[in-house]
Amino acid sequence: MKNYSIWKEGVTLPEFKKLDKDIVVDVLIIGGGMTGINTLYQLRNSSLEVVLVEQNRVGMGVTVNSTGKLTYLQDSLYEKIKKSYDEEVAGKYLASQREAVELAVDIINKNKIDCNLLKAPSYVYANEEGEEAKLRELKNFLEDNNVRVINGNSDLIEYKDMIGVEDTYLFQPLKYINGLISNIDKTSIYEDTSIVKMEKNDDGYICYTKDEFEIRAKWVVIASHYPYFNLPFLFPIKGSLEKSYLSASKYKEDNISLIKYDKPIISIRSYLDYILYLSNSHDNNSEVDDKKHYSELKKKLKTLGLDPEYMWSNIDIITNDGLPYVGKIDERLLIGTGYNTWGMANGILAGKILADIILDNDNKYLELFNPKRNNLGNLGGAILDGVKSISGYISGIVTDSEKVKYETLDGKEIAIYEDEEGEHKVYTKCPHMGCRLIFNETELTWDCPCHASRFDIDGKCISGPSNEDIIVEENT
Repeated sequence: MKNYSIWKEGVTLPEFKKLDKDIVVDVLIIGGGMTGINTLYQLRNSSLEVVLVEQNRVGMGVTVNSTGKLTYLQDSLYEKIKKSYDEEVAGKYLASQREAVELAVDIINKNKIDCNLLKAPSYVYANEEGEEAKLRELKNFLEDNNVRVINGNSDLIEYKDMIGVEDTYLFQPLKYINGLISNIDKTSIYEDTSIVKMEKNDDGYICYTKDEFEIRAKWVVIASHYPYFNLPFLFPIKGSLEKSYLSASKYKEDNISLIKYDKPIISIRSYLDYILYLSNSHDNNSEVDDKKHYSELKKKLKTLGLDPEYMWSNIDIITNDGLPYVGKIDERLLIGTGYNTWGMANGILAGKILADIILDNDNKYLELFNPKRNNLGNLGGAILDGVKSISGYISGIVTDSEKVKYETLDGKEIAIYEDEEGEHKVYTKCPHMGCRLIFNETELTWDCPCHASRFDIDGKCISGPSNEDIIVEENT
């Protein structure tokens, strides 16, 4: 079994050099995932000089770990938005998601991107007490917003009721990213380049890389999964983190796209002669036993007669009110994040919204996704998210792997994992805010239970908000 996403198979992304000089640009995009690359794509024909920096490899964060669905049938999210606001706001979000799907398909067709785009109906199903009534409410909501709703069935899951929509799609997200890159000036992308500090000045911002180079930019777009910079956005109290576990198993049947209405989420889709199965979603700050979750996923797959060839995990940002954060957080400082597990369509739409702001174009979703919107009605959720971060810190303290030895070096705790290649030594504290890291035995990574930073087996940071490695140097 392979401990990485199936999307990595058969895709070779171009490699980009590390930034090794001071530069001055009009726009700096921080983050090379779905949002960042789509923003760069939308600005490609403008007269602006635009640069994108990625701390790891382009597309190798949430994008490569997603299920690759382009759909507006998004489990119980519309119910959450209605509770946070009202039915009108939920209807506007629905319209945005339908437009996001159309935008994605238009980009793919216009640029002739070979990304296994497949038109496939999406279905949401109910299998627990109380979910059937909620599913009927969702059906009424969709029909009130001029969406044609269809019935569905499946032998893969047990369900009490199921509804679906037809105008949705499946795609291969890493191939999509590769296709966009082929239509972008490749000299505008830098990999292995972390931004560690930002200062505002009269002309915009000065951003400093880990290697102490300066990027002076009139505009800055924070397109990293978890925002690097808390101020002035105060992100930790505006959302939480949800972890889920995925697999790909041989299963020949086309056009499958299913999702369970309410948590714990189960999401299923077909891809070539595979079936992708997502389950065991939970707060990243609790239930942090990855080994247990992977074991439970394997048991579920076995009951379906599925033998996983790939297994991996993903982490999504869940906002307090159910809406993404896309837009201005300060003068000429933009952000795109918080997609509530629906980052493929929302990342593509965010790229258009962020580019429209920079180009001073009208966009009807600016107010809806405004990161500075007033959602004080969700104060309880903000407080709860702060508590969850603390519980994540505690979880890291009490969770150790039997495959790892722990020692103290110069007053600091280190962890040692040994395999056929030898010993891999890392520091056990996340450089971001000091949370104790947890060893992911399946993917061989070090994961932060507080804010989802990830490090490879040797301690290199592969996903933020941390910008620092946890490598124990041999001469230490």
